Amino acid sequence: MVWSEDVAIRSLSPDVATERAQVEAFLGEHDLQYEPDIEYTVGVFAGDQMVATGSIAGRVIKCVAVSQAGRGRNLTAKVVSYLKLKAHHRGVHSLFLFTTPEHRAVFTALGFSLLVETEDAVLFEDNKLSLRRYLDRLSLVSRNEGSTAALVMNCNPFTNGHRYLVETASQRADQVVLFLVQEDRSAFPFDTRLSLVSAGVADLSNVTVVPGGDYLISAATFPSYFIKDCGRVDAIHAELDATLFGRSVAPAVGATLRLVGHEPYCQVTAHYNRTLAAVLPRFGIELVEIERKASAGRAISASEVRRLWAQDDVDALAHIVPQTTYEFLLSEAARPIQRQLQGAKDEDR
Repeated sequence: MVWSEDVAIRSLSPDVATERAQVEAFLGEHDLQYEPDIEYTVGVFAGDQMVATGSIAGRVIKCVAVSQAGRGRNLTAKVVSYLKLKAHHRGVHSLFLFTTPEHRAVFTALGFSLLVETEDAVLFEDNKLSLRRYLDRLSLVSRNEGSTAALVMNCNPFTNGHRYLVETASQRADQVVLFLVQEDRSAFPFDTRLSLVSAGVADLSNVTVVPGGDYLISAATFPSYFIKDCGRVDAIHAELDATLFGRSVAPAVGATLRLVGHEPYCQVTAHYNRTLAAVLPRFGIELVEIERKASAGRAISASEVRRLWAQDDVDALAHIVPQTTYEFLLSEAARPIQRQLQGAKDEDR
């Protein structure tokens, strides 16, 4: 392909079928997928021919690709600059970026800081101090004595199953750090989940509840946890998240043990548990999978709580959630969430 230095940069919408198809085809030529959570895409064109593209999902730049003909023409920098400007106009001033290992040097040269790298993917951040500040805050949580176990939970909402897992952890370690997923993509907002979890474990003196931030099961480290996009991309995200936890987060609190509940229902979470089992021992962290607490012969799940609540089956709820959660579900403050569930497809765990 022969073309001049003049190129046109255009905004493309994932909601316009022809534009989306063009981006999907271009990404497919570069072994990339157009991921379901993408909100905004930019395309660089030489005439009618796409020569580069990139997208944003929340605070994450992803799906950046440049054609062979466009290499060496600074198109990656053009795409990233355009996307950063778009994010800035939306009030987003700190961004993450996904790419593949062979492009690591390109984004390092553009000022991105490496967070974590696996065989298949690299995750960058454009603020090199953010992770350090997060880890410094976590180090204040650690008591620096005895053993420490970690839990990473969404608790949407907090159930007797979650409580059983926390109790088990508190019996196995001197200190338990419960990281609550902070991403607000669940039926129950983060602040509500934090309140329910904190109340539900208040009697366990060796348990500390902390926000998971951007570095644990977030839209940056593990977006497919929320978008439920099955396939190879799930495995890539899971390994990035597990590696970041093992290499950076666990050492900050001194955790050498991580507990998870056995997952009989959700394929994404079940695969994530298997990934944790493969990755964490490399960092000296033992993974323990606990059989889920059951009620009426069925493992307790937050999705079942939401289903019963949407149906106003409060009698059944009383057997599978702590009293603190039960009282909230019956309160007027919970009614907006219940109404939303009654009119929405249940997709969050």
